[in-house]
Amino acid sequence: MYTLTRINNFGYAFLYGSLTYPLYRSRLQTLTIEGNTIAIGASVSDKPVGLVLAEILGDGSAKLLSIFVEQNYRCLGIGAALLNTLEEELTLRDCTNLEIVYTLAKSTTLALERLLQKCNWPSAKPRMLICKTTTDDMINAPWMKLSRLPAAYEIFPWMEITPQERVALKKQQEEKHWMASDAIPFDYEQDLEPINSIGLRYKGEVVGWLITHRTAPDTIRYTCSYVRPDIQRMGRIIPLYIRATQLQMEAGISRGTWTVSLMHTSMIAFVKKHMGPYLISLEQSMGSSKSLTCL
Repeated sequence: MYTLTRINNFGYAFLYGSLTYPLYRSRLQTLTIEGNTIAIGASVSDKPVGLVLAEILGDGSAKLLSIFVEQNYRCLGIGAALLNTLEEELTLRDCTNLEIVYTLAKSTTLALERLLQKCNWPSAKPRMLICKTTTDDMINAPWMKLSRLPAAYEIFPWMEITPQERVALKKQQEEKHWMASDAIPFDYEQDLEPINSIGLRYKGEVVGWLITHRTAPDTIRYTCSYVRPDIQRMGRIIPLYIRATQLQMEAGISRGTWTVSLMHTSMIAFVKKHMGPYLISLEQSMGSSKSLTCL
């Protein structure tokens, strides 16, 4: 028989660290009753055997970060119990929606999809391409050798964006809505990687950005990239990737990952045609969202 426990302190959470991804283990160090990270553990005879981890996003929604049950304890209903208990906890915290993003072609994908179906989740839909490479591979791509930007353009560290430029960008978005909904830079600034998060100015005005995050000591994720629609056809986003890759190489960080939303068809085509031969892997992520209001 298993026992489920809401984990609220690191002393206890430490025992469950191996049951989630390395990226999320630091969250276990800051758990509190009212914190934004929710952790539910499963144990058998006081031995940790399962963990589900979620983040409350603050807008009535939450994100399922990871769920894992040790192999010898699967098919006992522990995964479903963890997920159902998490949904109940989130409802008590006034969350109305829980979303999950996962990758196809993983050894655990089929089991995860069966679990979601068992817990009455809607069918997942295709979401993004996930690209992985090394700087040694990417530096050999022909587009990495393209000429420099015209003099009217300037690449700058994103950390140096001014308060005035922030206000101007937000005002432009309110009036013209030229930023894609999933590419607003201010949504990705938490814990950004200062080494190669960069912006693009044209005649002194911010028109593009590439925001990155460190996901492991040797890996940088290229999280959000975008340039103003009127200059997209000029290929102005490519110099951002070139410069960011150069900065990453100079820092001695060997691996890179990035995602491309399937809604950005031109970027998808560019990745498959021009980046594909230099990637370690090219995978697709899926996404599903469940309403918690009827629980």
